[in-house]
Amino acid sequence: MMDIPLNIWTLFASAQRHYGDVDIVTSHADGSSHRYTYADFAQRSQQLMRALDSLGLPADAVVGSLAWNTYRHLEAYFGVPGSGRVLHTLNLRLSAQELAAVIDHGGDVAILADPELIPLLEDAYAAGGLRKVEHVIVLAGEAPDADLPGLLAYEPLIADQPRQYPRTPWAEDRPLGICHTSGTTGHPKGVVYTHRSTVLHALGVASGAGFSLGPGDCVLPVVPMFHGNAWGVPYAAAMVGAKQVFAAGPFTAQRVIGLLREEQVTVTAGVPTIWIDVAAHLDGPKPLPDLRHIISGGAQPPRSLIARYRADFGIPILQAWGMTETSPLASVAWPKHHLRGLPDDEFIEQAASQAGLPVPTVELVIRDGDGADVDWDGTQVGDLYVRGPWVADGYLHGDGADQFHGGWFHTGDVAVGSPGGYFRIADRTKDLIKSGGEWISSVDMEAALMSHPDIAEAAVIAIPDAKWLERPLACVVTRGVLTLEQIHEHLMSHGFARWQLPDRVEFLDQVPRTSVGKFDKKVLRARFPA
Repeated sequence: MMDIPLNIWTLFASAQRHYGDVDIVTSHADGSSHRYTYADFAQRSQQLMRALDSLGLPADAVVGSLAWNTYRHLEAYFGVPGSGRVLHTLNLRLSAQELAAVIDHGGDVAILADPELIPLLEDAYAAGGLRKVEHVIVLAGEAPDADLPGLLAYEPLIADQPRQYPRTPWAEDRPLGICHTSGTTGHPKGVVYTHRSTVLHALGVASGAGFSLGPGDCVLPVVPMFHGNAWGVPYAAAMVGAKQVFAAGPFTAQRVIGLLREEQVTVTAGVPTIWIDVAAHLDGPKPLPDLRHIISGGAQPPRSLIARYRADFGIPILQAWGMTETSPLASVAWPKHHLRGLPDDEFIEQAASQAGLPVPTVELVIRDGDGADVDWDGTQVGDLYVRGPWVADGYLHGDGADQFHGGWFHTGDVAVGSPGGYFRIADRTKDLIKSGGEWISSVDMEAALMSHPDIAEAAVIAIPDAKWLERPLACVVTRGVLTLEQIHEHLMSHGFARWQLPDRVEFLDQVPRTSVGKFDKKVLRARFPA
């Protein structure tokens, strides 16, 4: 067999040669938009490669990106690693102190930043960060006045550069990118992606067991490009020549709906909170006629949400599971052929209760506290471990070594496997509630709560209890007036025993979110310590 290195050029060359006439669209928060083709993208990405060379950056330099989902960020996705350097996507929702720490931990020597994010970068610089940074490149036609090292503007920097860059056979195990975990427990840890892992992950995302993407598709990743490579969608879409649509700036449901309709998007991806907001602004039997399916990840989508999209809008929501450490896609809950004909209620129950089937080449095991595999019988709970060609085998600088055991990554999730080969996340280890020596799943309780027609959002945390050690506290956002007794009745109708019911309910205007849109239980624990 031919020995062809699996590096970023494997994806890039295909996009340039075969899909040059396909559109890439960016919608900006101010209402303006930018539209060009893969041919334009390929030219400008290679100009960026040349520009990074012209700055004298070392061939393995780490280049950060502090940017929204845009065409220029896409150019960085390919231009930085195409020149042999490492792209470090930076979370724009971190505090200045957190951002400074992540930049220094990654070893960034240059940063590509959107102009509206320059003040955040200045604050990070003032906080003592950016100690290795030599250049800040503003992703615009001109650079604002700012107290930052080596300030440059992107457009003048690449404008006069040659439009071609020599295809370089970078080694497959060469670092391509860095993404830090969202830091919901402890300090963020850096995950290093390689050229090989990124190409293989793109194949997995595009596959029928992944997101099912091809040349006839149009994708809108609502998930941010700064975290988990937007779930690998930009790389997979470029590989197969799918049209790409980006929504730059803060999310709004109306804007996303407009793009889904106007650009004839066929596949989109984002966390459940996004699809809850979008549903509130949709009506009619086929409000998004081109949309084939929605990929929902980051948390278990409520059963009521899956049911509503299926019944009211004719759009399937597919639950995906993964982590920064898995690049991030590891599984998608596609229904097997014999399940497609189930009655609606059974089909929705299946879709809502499973995290999915592992994407090909990803392996999952569930182990008990002694490290022995447990049976996939639908009842036995254990710790979830994962391995595969795009799963990290360690963290940057050797952090968190205790999470890697004999070639497996210990995810920190508690899972149950079914005889049919599906698995579901019972909870995160840190989110399980142990009351009187018995476990209560916060994930199951949240799903049950959000199935109530008058509950829009729900998060369940443990609070200390003198008698039982821990008790569940339900934090809910309601559409009407509900009492604790009504909530108890609803939970019992969904199989919860009386001893499992929350003693307290806190009614909120909104459940706080993490930087990637998940419910932030860390904030709730701080707000309700007891």
